[in-house]
Amino acid sequence: MVWLHRDAAEWAARARWRGAPVWHAQCQGTPLAACAELLEQAPRGRVKFLDRATVLLGYPHVHYLLLPWQPEVYSAQDWQGFAEGMFSQQANIDAEHWQVQVADSPFGQPRLAVATPRELLLDLRELFKLNRLPLVTCTPVLTAVAQQYWRHLPDDCVVAVPEAGSLSCLYRHLGIIDQVCVIPTQPGSTLSDNLFTADLLVERHAPATLVVSNAPAEHRLGPVHPWLEEAPS
Repeated sequence: MVWLHRDAAEWAARARWRGAPVWHAQCQGTPLAACAELLEQAPRGRVKFLDRATVLLGYPHVHYLLLPWQPEVYSAQDWQGFAEGMFSQQANIDAEHWQVQVADSPFGQPRLAVATPRELLLDLRELFKLNRLPLVTCTPVLTAVAQQYWRHLPDDCVVAVPEAGSLSCLYRHLGIIDQVCVIPTQPGSTLSDNLFTADLLVERHAPATLVVSNAPAEHRLGPVHPWLEEAPS
């Protein structure tokens, strides 16, 4: 399990047997350089061809866009085209260089779209392939958090995911995704101040705040991934 930040990578690995300890490491640097260094350090299983890796993409390696429901858009291909057009218009993101994916949603509800750089995805897969470690998935961190905790969320809340140099927020209203926001943050800034900034940008103020953090935090929901959770001091 690898979590890519702006200028760092965080790695957690565990053997397959039940109760195996989790190995943790962090490395500063560009995503590829940090991953390459951690690949040299990370322990491997006795049967290496059974090892697998997953990557979580944090800021700025992923962009999010909440697409409003479009009654005239029917097929997945039409939604794909709509998402690519909106990313181009609102974030100057070219689908030639960015991989755009659109999540399914029930009829009448907005859809979450994500964009990730194609070159980074290709380079990551090549790096892991060279190290004979199959890369199973590259998942945006907000997508992973939503998949893990969605059933545990109140109908009206904001889920905040602080990481090195950024804050990612997912707003939920009446049980559905209402907005997403990712902002860069300054060293030493507080979560409350950064969340206030995000609220202003998207014009939302949720009645409940839940924090997904690997370290202890107020209103903490849990870790980004169980393996990434910090050990108690």
